[in-house]
Amino acid sequence: MMNISRSLGAILIASSLSLAGCRTTKDVLDDYEKDISSGNYAAAVPEVTEIAEKQDDSQQMWRLLSASAKFMSDDRSGALQQFDAAEDVFKKNDLRSVFSQVGQGTLAMITNDKSFPYDGGGQDRIFTCLYRFIDFACDGDSEYARVELNRAAQYQANWLYDRRRETAAAAEKLESDAASYQRQQGQPNAMSSSERRSQSSAVMNDASFAAQLRANCEYDVATSGNMDLLSKKDYSNSYMFHVAGVFRWINDDDPMNMLRDVAEFVPGNPVVALDYAEMSREMRPRDQVWIWVEDGLCPCREEWRIDLPLILLPYANRYVMYAGMAFPKLRKRSHAASSWSVLAGGNSTSFAELADVDSLVRTEFDVYMRGAIFREITRTIVKVGVQAALGAAAEAANRRQEKKGGGSRDYLSLKIAQAGVAAWALSTTGADLRSWTALPKSVKVARVTRPKDGKVVVYADAQPIEITLPKGNSMVFIRKPGPMAMPVVKTAVFK
Repeated sequence: MMNISRSLGAILIASSLSLAGCRTTKDVLDDYEKDISSGNYAAAVPEVTEIAEKQDDSQQMWRLLSASAKFMSDDRSGALQQFDAAEDVFKKNDLRSVFSQVGQGTLAMITNDKSFPYDGGGQDRIFTCLYRFIDFACDGDSEYARVELNRAAQYQANWLYDRRRETAAAAEKLESDAASYQRQQGQPNAMSSSERRSQSSAVMNDASFAAQLRANCEYDVATSGNMDLLSKKDYSNSYMFHVAGVFRWINDDDPMNMLRDVAEFVPGNPVVALDYAEMSREMRPRDQVWIWVEDGLCPCREEWRIDLPLILLPYANRYVMYAGMAFPKLRKRSHAASSWSVLAGGNSTSFAELADVDSLVRTEFDVYMRGAIFREITRTIVKVGVQAALGAAAEAANRRQEKKGGGSRDYLSLKIAQAGVAAWALSTTGADLRSWTALPKSVKVARVTRPKDGKVVVYADAQPIEITLPKGNSMVFIRKPGPMAMPVVKTAVFK
């Protein structure tokens, strides 16, 4: 009789050999992180740009990574070109959800979330507009800069609607693909929609499984990612609100709503409080310098694997060869400096926390995970169900043949099919690790009056960053992704 485990092993070895020598997404992202965090910005450009030009399903992420590296290496035209290309993908996804862009026959939802085009999230769109604003403003193009801030504000306003839309589209695609896969495997009545949902909910509500999610992913099944429980502050980018408010204020636009909102989001920030108070009294800023520091790198994704609690599927235990699941989890990264201050006119001023980008990324991750966990459980249950059905059929065929005497070709063919399904399940189990990993960890802000000589020195711990500013109101943006990275400084002056 055929050794089924050896057959399964042969299939898995063949699959692994076909992938040998290929750099994975994680490999590229890890090398990109090393270059960016050490300040080797130009070295981070070539590979991600080359991959972006292939225009695959992840091109939006690669273009954002390329744009970030070009932005930090002060290749303004190159950065804007990549941001423009990323915007084209955003517009395409506005017309049609990424979950509906994959054809019905591909059964993409039964593989893993990596099978779908990368769409990022609201923060991807907001930061894209914000970085485009910075380069336009630093080039003296106030009109284009104003447009980018208006677009960023619109993306922020659409945040909750967009997340709900994607969640609904994913659920619809999951239901369609699960049923199609069962029919494809000759199991049209193996499991109904209500049965799949019931079993998925049972796994979600299992105390042991929930505890592992909390321990490994810092995710609480009861509350995390529940959009009905989110406040506006949870998903609002106070960095964008403040930059937009200041820009409008010093350019004679109406900044009221922006500065009012950011004052509510960060009530303890002295810079924001002063801006809002002076603006409310209709004071006009003169020779004021706002300095925003983007410190460190935001969390990135790593994979965590777990076996489906088969105790919740008692009928399947004896027939299942593989029942694994894979989820992303966030890995936090360090600050670039432990303290920031600015020296101007002999006076030293500390920076105040403005935006916790880690928290914004966490909010979007939790909203994503709320759907992703259910999808991964459901696809695993479907794969397990097909394995179990084939295993049970093989056992029944063997019993029938034993009564007649001799071997059973039906038994062997069914076991081979079961092994193939298990091997496919293993090969398609993987977490979606794609994200815009070049975003900052946090954003801090300081405001000072321009000294007569125009010389301002920002200190990242003991590292001085010298800036000379002409007369007028100035907006200064500093990016330091890692402790060893040289800071990137961009300045916009409004006379």
